[in-house]
Parts: sequence; C-alpha cells; structure tokens
Amino acid sequence: MSTGWDPSAGDFPWPPQNATAMSSFHSSDADIRWDDPSILNIGPEFPQEETKRASVDLTVILNPRPWQIATGSFTVNSLPLAGDFIEIGGVLLTAVNGAFARDEFDISSGNLTTIASNIATAVNQGSVKSLGLSEAGASGPIVFLEYPVDGEEGNLVTLSSTTAAVSPSGTSLTGGQKGDTLFFGTLELKANGSRTSGENNFDVSGTIQDVAESIKDAINDSSNYFGLFTAGVSSNVVTVYVAEPGGQGNNIPVNIGFGDSTAPITMDFSNGYTAGGTGVFCPGKSNTQWTIVGVNIYRSDTSQRGPYFRVNRVPVASLFYRDHTNLVEVIDEVIPWEGGWIFRGDAPNARSWRMRSRNTPIVKVGTNGIPADSEFDVTVKINGKEVPVRAVFGPKGEIDLDLRPVWDPATETMIEPVIPEENYSITLSYTYMKGNKLVNTLDNRHKVFYRLTTVALDPSGTSATGLVETPLEYSEPISPMNSEKLDYIWREAIRRNRWILEQGGERVKLFIRRVTGNPCDCVWDARLEEYSKQPLNYCMRCYGTGWVGGYEGPIDIIIAPDDNERTVTQTANGRRLEHSYEVWIGPSPMTSQRDFIVKQNGERYSIGPVRRTQVRGLILQQMFNIGYLDTGDIRYQVPMSPLERLPWPETRFSNPEDSECQESAPYPVGYDYQASPMMSDKPSIPEGRQQRGRTPVWQNITYGGKGNGKE
Repeated sequence: MSTGWDPSAGDFPWPPQNATAMSSFHSSDADIRWDDPSILNIGPEFPQEETKRASVDLTVILNPRPWQIATGSFTVNSLPLAGDFIEIGGVLLTAVNGAFARDEFDISSGNLTTIASNIATAVNQGSVKSLGLSEAGASGPIVFLEYPVDGEEGNLVTLSSTTAAVSPSGTSLTGGQKGDTLFFGTLELKANGSRTSGENNFDVSGTIQDVAESIKDAINDSSNYFGLFTAGVSSNVVTVYVAEPGGQGNNIPVNIGFGDSTAPITMDFSNGYTAGGTGVFCPGKSNTQWTIVGVNIYRSDTSQRGPYFRVNRVPVASLFYRDHTNLVEVIDEVIPWEGGWIFRGDAPNARSWRMRSRNTPIVKVGTNGIPADSEFDVTVKINGKEVPVRAVFGPKGEIDLDLRPVWDPATETMIEPVIPEENYSITLSYTYMKGNKLVNTLDNRHKVFYRLTTVALDPSGTSATGLVETPLEYSEPISPMNSEKLDYIWREAIRRNRWILEQGGERVKLFIRRVTGNPCDCVWDARLEEYSKQPLNYCMRCYGTGWVGGYEGPIDIIIAPDDNERTVTQTANGRRLEHSYEVWIGPSPMTSQRDFIVKQNGERYSIGPVRRTQVRGLILQQMFNIGYLDTGDIRYQVPMSPLERLPWPETRFSNPEDSECQESAPYPVGYDYQASPMMSDKPSIPEGRQQRGRTPVWQNITYGGKGNGKE
C-alpha cells in the first residue's frame, strides 16, 4: 500500500476525477471507470473564505555589507629547484623535475608560465582542494588562489614558500568578509557585490533604492528557490509576501544577520514574522505538468480506511478496469505418480485413493470462487477413460476416486473399477481461482471499497522506481454498492445529521471485524475450518475471527445517545448485565453485524444487524442495535494501545477530513489518527482559571471559538 515515499501536497499527481465503481450485474465483478487524469484542471472543491496574503516590510537604510571571498596568489619569479616547496594552509606542494605525484608540481619545462599552471593543477587535484583550503587558477606566471566559500574563515589559510623563485602574496589569504544576510524562515539571501541568478544573493552596489530593487528581483527569481515568497518594491522598501494566500502564511519568522555588529544598521524588518494573512486557501487541482503513465487501483475488503492492496499488476493506461474473481479452467492436467497423490490405496481405515491438483483452490464453475465439493466439479480420466469421483475438497485441491464396483443393469454384472497404476496416464480437469477473491458473501459486500491513484514519471529523481503516485489519503474511496454519486443536496443532509450527533451524540471507538488477510493458525486443519467455519474463540492472535489481528481500528465515531434501561438478570451462569438500544451513524465508516464499539468508560458493545437508509441507491445513514458484552468476552482482549500516544490536553476533530484544507488529508487511510480521549485547551484562557471539557462542542459552548482550540 505504501511505497515508503511521503510527498507533500502538490508534489504528486492528483487522482483521476469522477471515479465510479459499479456492479456489472454479476456479484463476482466490479467495473471501475474514471476520467483521463492527464487533463485534470479544476478549481478548489470547497468554497473559500476571502483570502489575503501574509507579508512583512523590509526597509533598506544603508548599503548592506557584502560577503567577500578570501583570495591570495603565488608568483613564479624564476626557475625553482627540485625539492623546493610552497605551503597552503599547512599542505606542502613540492617541486619535482619530471614525473609528479599528488601534491607535487613539475618544473622540467623551465617555462615560468607552465610552472604556474602546474602549481594550479597540483592545488586543484591534490590535498589543498580536497581539504577545502583553496581553489586555484593561473594567468602567466601568477597562480591565483580563492577560498571556496565567502566569509572571514578563509583569512585563516596560511601561505609560505621555501624559495624566492616562487613568492606568496602574503602570509595568508586576505579579503574574506562576513556580510549581511536576510533570513526568511529557513531560506537565506546574502548581500554580494553583484547579483547572480540561482546563488541566493543580491547586489549592494548603487543607491539604497537599487539595493531594494535587487532584493525584490532575487526573491522573485525562480532559480533561487524562493517559491514560498514573492516581493514588490516601493522606493527603498521591499514588501515580501507569502505566495499562498490565507492565514497559514502568518508567523513565518524573518531576521537579519549583520556581518559587523558594531556598524550602523543597514536594513530593518517591520516585524519579526509575516502577518496579515486571512482566510483559508484551498488550491485547485491540475495534472498538466505531469507525464502520466496510468492509474493504479487499490481495494479494501474491510472499510473505507483500509487496509488496501493493489489489484492491478502495472498501471492501467485505459479509462476502465474490471475487478473480478479470476477463474481459470485447467484441461487434462497430468497427475504424476510421485507427488501427485496423497494416498494410493494406503489411507488409514478407508484405503482410499486421493490425488492433489497442482493449483488451488478448486472452485465451482460460474460462481464467485465457491469451493468445489461435488464430483461434477472435476473430471478424472485414466488412460483416456473417465472414472467416477467419490469426493472433492476444493480448498486444498483434493479428489478422492470412487473405486466401488458399479452394477451394470444391461449385462446384469458388476463392473470393477480401474485401479491406477504407475504406468497409467491419469489426468484431471477442473477450474481454480487465481488471485484474490472479490468479497460478496453475507453482508461483507458493503465493506468493499476502491481507491484510484495516478502514476506519473518522477521529474525530481527522488523515487526509487522513477515514478510518483498519488498518496492514498488523497483518493476518494468509492463503493460498488452505491448506485449513485453523492450530490450537494444529500451531502448537506449528511452534514446536518452529523451536526446533530456532534451536539448530543456519544464519542466511541469502532472496531471492524476482518474478513480477509492472513489466516490464523488456530485452525490447524483445512477440512475442520471448511466444515465448522469457526476458529478458536479464545485465540489471542485472531480473537475468534480466523484472521490474524482480528479487527481493524480503533476508529473514532459518534453514535446516538443511550436511551434504554440497564437490566441485571439471573441466568444459569450467574447474574449478567443486559443493556441494548438502537443507535445511528452516518454513511461512514461502513459497519456490519459482529463489529463492536468501545465506550470511553471501557464498556464494549456488539453491533447487531445493520439497516441502511438509501436514496437512489446511495447510502446516507446506518442504524443498528448495540448490545453490552460481558467482560469475559474475547473482544475485551482486543488492544487499544494507540490511544496511549495521545498528547494531553488537546481537543481534536473526530473526523479531521471534515476540517477543510487543514489538519489532515481529505480521505485518511489507516487508524493512526485518534481524537479521543480528548481534553479541551483554550489558548486565550490562563491555565490557572481555565475549565476543561472533553469535546469541541463543550469548548464552543463555554468559551466560543473553533473546536480545535485555536482562535
């Protein structure tokens, strides 16, 4: 499900629009269609508040102090002798007559210009450059040295020579200077003698108005990676804007680092951070900048939040995909004498002959992977002649031959069965299920969901595969059980229903029973599992579900409030609490019978049959009875460990995706996010006199403001 690459919003292609999953009038098929993601170019999905960009003013008072690089030189005055050396930052470069090694220079030419060039080569290819002490170039008999980075550090690199034939410019590099630097968040902009595109600097020569203009140009230069900001200028004042409008642009720190703290101030910010941004900005979606490869389809058999697995092998380049239970017919598979038989007349008690197919499970033709259990589901031939079959166990691909004599009424004789022998040709024809089964049994079809992601070429090269894909959290889950798309009228109806629950409902945790995954080993015999359909109800690996882990969750939901009596009854096993009542929730997450919930007081309740209110085939609401579980029930052993990592105090959204354009991806996957237990925290109220509740609603009623604890 995850590729290990976690991009930020905007660094990935958006998923295809108008994705639809529908039944193809076969329970074993689901047709999925979508629009071409390469031409996606739409506006924001949510109505926006009026937005304003955050900004800060920078006033240029004097010409800033530029950063400068330390430099020096060596002059070749005459021919040095072999063994003479020069020193740069403690590294010795030795003159040699002929072949030279690292940190040596050749003097055999006798030409002063050539010797200067050889010294520059020794600097650039030897220890001096590799240690970051200097870089060199030559012009005539002069070798020019330059420290790799600007600042005062280069002035510490010493220079010397043992011969007057090669003289240094001084005892060290000189001229290195620490200049003024502008800081915007984590970005830096340095003062320089001239502005170079892509090097994050600005020109300090000219008037202070010229300096302000150069700062504006540097911020707006796309090569300088200042895409978070834009700038405008008026005289000597530069106004720096956060590029994305909205309140999220506020509080980005800005600062000035002065090269000489004793000199007069050259520049001044109007504030220590950006301010003035208002509203919430929700950007549109466009894939026009991406080279689209195709679409990946992911399926969950449990809930909208997963877990998901990919159903296609390679990205689908078309606009249609049929997810189905793949049944493959095998004709006349040869059953080898060695390895193809479980019993060859030597089975205990029955002395039966039992063969094994190469592929499993064997299923009934024309079904959604129903295991074969009839002699009519397979065909066995011995030496080309069909022979009767006594039993078929499809899950393991096991077939028992019927070796009982058969009465022939035509001849009134018993026909003896054909007993397999080593040199006989024995073949088996059958149909088996290849790959994953599309879940449709009982009420589990309502929990099948798909998510579609767009796959594109990765221009940055940060992905190991060379591809980049939409994170699942940004792909809307779709269900083949919904026969209609949600429109704005019923979306508002669902929102108002949820508002009612937020005002008076009870916040609980939902655990969804697994129906797929890794089978638990508490059922050690396949035949026992097939016939009894019941794993160990005290297993601590699957909690009686038959699948490792047992349940997905916990998931934050709000249910209708408790309105029924609690009765203590006397039973044959002692006294027990009986407490059940009907509740309702919205369309998500999808629940079914045998899921369970956990209340904040620790009580656990089983979910009964679910009634779903629909309009035009669109599920709007779920209603079901919940019944109290005795504390000895295995479901009390299902852990709630993720809740232990929650900070306190903190009030969080129960559904973070309902907070438009903030706090969370729009369609979360997984169960890491937890909203409760919660505790309100109003920043504007001092800790010493603040009252705390457990929900955003309580905080809104008591203090007003947003339920997330922000002003």
